[in-house]
Amino acid sequence: MSDDSFASLFEAQGPANSRQRNVRVGESLEAVVMQVGRDTIFLELDGKRQAMLDTVEMRNDDGTLDVQVGDKVRAKVVEVNQQTGQVRLARSMGKSGDLAQLQQALESGVGVEGKVTGVNKGGIEVDLGRGSRGFCPTSQVALRGPVDTKELIGQALNFLVTEIKDGGRSIVLSRRRLLEAEAREGRDAAIAGLEKGKTVRGTVTAVREFGAFVDLGGVEGLIPASEISYDRGAAVADRIKAGETVEAIVLDLKDDDKGQKRITLSLKALLPAPERPVRAGAKLAIGSVVKSKVVRIETYGVFVQVDGSEGRDGRGLIPSSELNVPRGTDLRKHFPEGTELTAKVLETGDGRLKLSVKGALDAAERADFEAHRTQVAGPAAFGTFGDLLKKSQAKKKK
Repeated sequence: MSDDSFASLFEAQGPANSRQRNVRVGESLEAVVMQVGRDTIFLELDGKRQAMLDTVEMRNDDGTLDVQVGDKVRAKVVEVNQQTGQVRLARSMGKSGDLAQLQQALESGVGVEGKVTGVNKGGIEVDLGRGSRGFCPTSQVALRGPVDTKELIGQALNFLVTEIKDGGRSIVLSRRRLLEAEAREGRDAAIAGLEKGKTVRGTVTAVREFGAFVDLGGVEGLIPASEISYDRGAAVADRIKAGETVEAIVLDLKDDDKGQKRITLSLKALLPAPERPVRAGAKLAIGSVVKSKVVRIETYGVFVQVDGSEGRDGRGLIPSSELNVPRGTDLRKHFPEGTELTAKVLETGDGRLKLSVKGALDAAERADFEAHRTQVAGPAAFGTFGDLLKKSQAKKKK
């Protein structure tokens, strides 16, 4: 179907759906490509409205088309025909220099193309075509940071028209505002495609002690240090590097106090969980005697790690009163880190583990005493019973 016949069909459909068209000039819309013509691309908006876009806007530098039927295209409304209901979209007004089009670009917020021809003290000079010239202040040239404006001379760039005065003799442009608008649209589109549990791919932009920032293509997420690996003792910088491409799971999406979306990611969620040792707290019974090593010394006692355990579950406190040393003993000198201690479990549960060296010594002494008493009393008791048995049998014979 030719452009003309398809346009006629569009125009014929227009009035029937005119009440459903509620778009305004300057609005950014997403449309689905229905037909690609030589000069015009015909699109459908949300199944109810139709729009047109110049084909030249979707051509690459080598002339090839960057779009096909079924693709989604985002562009801005530059014209709404109230009679036919037709909507004309544009991604850029191109380099026309036509004052009417420049005014339309100003009202719709669509970018215009211009060639940088010179630099002065306040900014850059831009040729917009057909004798129209614009000026872009230095502060509006780049998205962030200082820029060497001399390097831009000869380049064709897109700008937003921010002001037209004196019949077009004074045209003020902003490249920064256009880049900001594109960044916002990219961010909104990226966020719309995110959900909890989804696997995403991005580039690490910065590494800090508390985690790593990842660019997900228009929006940035944070991988907290605790979500980088199962090894909590490793520094973030040892696990991940800026510029590295990573895959992560979306853990959370929430708005902060400023209404900005905060995205929390996890690398750890994609890694196989390591085999964990049996929780020491689960196998330690009150009254049991265990071996341990000193891992930290405080004025009120020493912390020990029970042999065969890892982490908090096997880490307990032996208070100074339970260390079996005189009051006032310098615990750091008496129990340096790594000292092996045998202790009795006094208390467990709710993440608490309390032990006693004194209790272990008492238990050992009691065990020795019981063993000695059994050895001494056992044979005597057996002999006395034997004598009684002999006497009983003698009486029966009489």
